[in-house]
Formats: sequence, structure tokens, C-alpha cells
Amino acid sequence: MNQIQPKMSGQTMSSTGPLAGLRVLDLTIALAGPMCTQRMGEMGADIVKIEAPGGGDFSRYSTMAGITKFGDATTFVTLNRNKRSLILDLKSDAGREVLYRMVKDADVLVQNFRPRVASKLGIDYATLSAINPRLVYGSISGYGEDGPLKDRPGQDLLLQSFAGLTMNAGRSSELPHPSPLYMVDVSASHQLTEGVLAALVARATTGRGQEIKVTMVSAIMEMQVQELTSFMAAEAPPTRSGSPQASIYMEPPYGIYRCADAHIALAQVDLDRLGDVIGVPALKALKTSRPSQKDSAALMRWRDDIYDAVAARLREDTVAHWDNLLTEHGLWCGPVNDYATFLAHPQTQRYLTTMTHSKGGEYRTVAPAIRFSGDPDPSLRGSPRYGEHSREVLLEAGFSIAEVDKLFADNVAVSPVVDV
Repeated sequence: MNQIQPKMSGQTMSSTGPLAGLRVLDLTIALAGPMCTQRMGEMGADIVKIEAPGGGDFSRYSTMAGITKFGDATTFVTLNRNKRSLILDLKSDAGREVLYRMVKDADVLVQNFRPRVASKLGIDYATLSAINPRLVYGSISGYGEDGPLKDRPGQDLLLQSFAGLTMNAGRSSELPHPSPLYMVDVSASHQLTEGVLAALVARATTGRGQEIKVTMVSAIMEMQVQELTSFMAAEAPPTRSGSPQASIYMEPPYGIYRCADAHIALAQVDLDRLGDVIGVPALKALKTSRPSQKDSAALMRWRDDIYDAVAARLREDTVAHWDNLLTEHGLWCGPVNDYATFLAHPQTQRYLTTMTHSKGGEYRTVAPAIRFSGDPDPSLRGSPRYGEHSREVLLEAGFSIAEVDKLFADNVAVSPVVDV
């Protein structure tokens, strides 16, 4: 594996972590791509985020509920820490030549353009691997490079709906039930990170890089491997019923229930034991009267009967009462929290961190999920300002001061933005 040690000045790459010395060119926007490269940055890689002139990554201003931090949307702040920002016009010949020069010393390049865009720009794997055969080239797209949907946008809600996920929870009388999380993006980012790291391990043996392709369709299918396989194996697949099911593929009483004061979640629990503990003997009879999987209508009524029996009993007392009682008897359950309650819990504090933005302010956010014993206190830096590192990155790439000034003068690159 190449051990690239870029010159460091000011707020540059982390020098610790298992990927220290690795140079990654990040051409991604939105969520899946930036999360992949941020994860590598948290592991010590030097991430150069190459943004387009005229605003850069649109997640800088595409907010969640209108919330911003330091002039950027929190969507950008949370997915682009441990990166440096270079503004470069890749649609220009001169801009592409700059990228080609940077590729010579890069270990990894990641992009999430729509299919064929990279080829049109002249920055596809075939072109760049000819410049640097050791380059590991990763890409994420919505539906892949062929098929009837190849040109459709790879957006999370649309993928959840396309893949059947939204029909697996809730009541039959309700609208389909999407996840409020960008779960497909997150899954695709994990898949690409794993692929890139595996390719780097292979490169240590072969001396050559390779291309890794991930689609959001493949991501959501892998996430649903149990459900999709079960569906294809079933004579009569399960469907939504009249009760608010957490998942049609999980046996009741799996789900969320209202108590006297709030809500509680029940996981996989035995109906016999649950009936004994909460005082609902009818659950034993219901357990033994499960209809055949072939009789979908009867099975739906059976699920509803169980839910109704459990729900009626749990409404009679508080969450604390049921949580303590069920936990004492080894039955899996837990309170249903909002974010304020969850973040205030002592169990979560070790997974939060305070970071300093390049503008000087502090903010609280989620710490990296992966902890390495060899790097127990990784260096974390806030997300970069737009074009903050353009000059230093170009100088590190071997361009002279005169060449850098000309790139700025010709609007091929944009000099660091100075806040007034």
C-alpha cells in the first residue's frame, strides 16, 4: 500500500489512524458518497473534497428542517468532517488536467455521478487507471449503468418505495410506511467503504488498483435479504393487517405499544411467557391456534388478535412498570424515546463528541462508530469552508505559485473563500 505523506499546513489531514498516509480524491455529493469518504477520513486518510464552482456540494445548502451551522446545512457539516475543500472546474480541459496530475499520487478516487457522466467528463476508471494503475476507483449510482431505470435519480425515498420496503410495516388502512432515515444511502456508503478497503488490501499483494461499483438498488436488496428470500420462499407471503405492525415478517407481539404514559417496544418474546408475566392467559391459546401460512386472511386476523390483547393490557400501566417487569423476567423490551431523551441518557454520552469548525465555533455531533485500540483518540476536524484549502492542495500537488495563481485567474480553480 502506498504510504503517501502529504505536506501538512494548518488544518490538513489527520496523521493518525489505520489509513494515515492514504490520499483520497472525493468527487462525491449528497450523502452516500460523502459518508464513505468521511469514514475513511476518520480512519486517518487525507480526503481532498473536489467541489464544482458555483456552490459546490448541494448538501451545503440543502437543509434538514431548515437547520444550519456556520452557514452550511447540518447535512453537509455532519458528512464532511476530516476533509479539505478544493474548488475545481472539471468541465474544463484545464481542470481535468489538474485532476489528472493529482491522480498520479492518489490512492483512491470516489465519485457518485449518474451513469456515463464520468466518461463524458473524461474521469472514468479506464482513463484514470491508465494514469495511475494503482488507483482504487469507487462509485455509487442509483440503479447501475444499464436497465430501464439507469437514468432515474438515486434518491432514498424513491428507492425504499421501489424496493417494496414501505409496504412492510404499518396498518393496511394506512399509507405505505417509509423509514424517516436515509437508510439506503447509509447502506450504500458502507458497502462502498468495505469495497474500497478490500481493494486496498488486494493492491498490497497485486500492486494494482481496481474499480468498485455499488448501486443503491443492490444496497437496499442486501438490507432486505431475509425478507426478500422469505418472500420468494413463501407460498402465501405476509401482508399488512389492521394492527400497526413494526414488520410483517416478524411474529407477534413484535412492535410498539401504548402504555398509560408513553410507549414501549417489544422485540421477539415468547407468547406463553409474556402471557404469564403480564397476566394475559389468552396468549397461550392464541399461540397454539396460529393459522397456516397459506391462509393469509386468517393469519392477518390472528396477528391482530394478539396485538389487541397485548395492547389492552399494556395500556393499564406505565412504561417504567412494564419495562422493569419484563426485563426482570428476561423478556426483550425497551422504552420508545424521542431524540432529547435519547441524547440525555448516560449510555449515549460516550458516542457524542464536541467539534470545532474552521470558523471557530463549537458544535456537538456523533463520534465515529468504529474505535481502534491503536488509535483510541482519533483526530477530528470540522467540515471545510467552500474552497478553504484550494491553494494548499494545489501547491501540495506540485503546482508552482505562478501556476496556482493562473488557475485562479482563469476560474479553473477558486481561491479560498474569506469570511467577512
